Amino acid sequence: MMRAFQLAQQRHLDISPDLAELFTRRLRAVTRTYQYAKRPREMFKGILEKKGEVGRTLRMMHRTDFLGRYIPEFGGLTCLVQHEFFHRYTADEHTLVCIEKLDALRETANPKLMPYRTLLDELAEPLVLYLALLLHDTGKAVGARPHSEASALFAQRVAARLQLSSEQRKSLILLVDHHLTLSNIAQQRNLDDPETAIEFAKIVKDQKNLNALMLLTLADGQGTSADAWSDWKESLVWHLYHEASRYLADQKTFYEETRIHREALTHALRTTLSNEYSD
Repeated sequence: MMRAFQLAQQRHLDISPDLAELFTRRLRAVTRTYQYAKRPREMFKGILEKKGEVGRTLRMMHRTDFLGRYIPEFGGLTCLVQHEFFHRYTADEHTLVCIEKLDALRETANPKLMPYRTLLDELAEPLVLYLALLLHDTGKAVGARPHSEASALFAQRVAARLQLSSEQRKSLILLVDHHLTLSNIAQQRNLDDPETAIEFAKIVKDQKNLNALMLLTLADGQGTSADAWSDWKESLVWHLYHEASRYLADQKTFYEETRIHREALTHALRTTLSNEYSD
């Protein structure tokens, strides 16, 4: 069954109605033993490694209910209505749309999206990012608030079944647990305060995670609704991204540039304001 989906991805084919019906009738074969089996595991990871070609394949899996049987953590999102202002889709559809938005970056010619395309092209392990997108809202299936914490626990469980490496597991759990952090900090905190960038950089830990989180944030925003990802929000997110990148690249230089900038501001204020404001 997994091999059929892998072939459909590799050769840009669709699953025929007869084969889809056969899969649906044989879903009982997707047992706990199957979920831990090596060959399906390696094929599924291979499917998630194909940048730009993942969403269509996962949607085929979902149509036959195979995806929810193989990754039951995602299966709990099927037809789950999200009672939130911005969400246009059920939780399972939102997840698939997010993955398709990420896929679309691979071929985009939109100048506004080219920086994201560059990040995706440079991404060394697309498996982790695609898996994070697949699992980022799974906590909603159990009604958890905040759902990100429960989603991270589900991600840990899936990572163990798929036998991800230690580094892959850490990145996956970080991305799922903090899939809202970049957007929230960018909109709710003072971005002119260097401490904001420092605090966020310490959360993401390295540039690789930061790049992946930037792509996840875009896909999550675009996959929510047309109104959920605005130019204003995007500018804030990029500002925080660049400041965190500076800190991760060279902490000593970041602190020195911050000190120089503040001294320049202080000097400018002293020369502009009257003496009564000297204190």
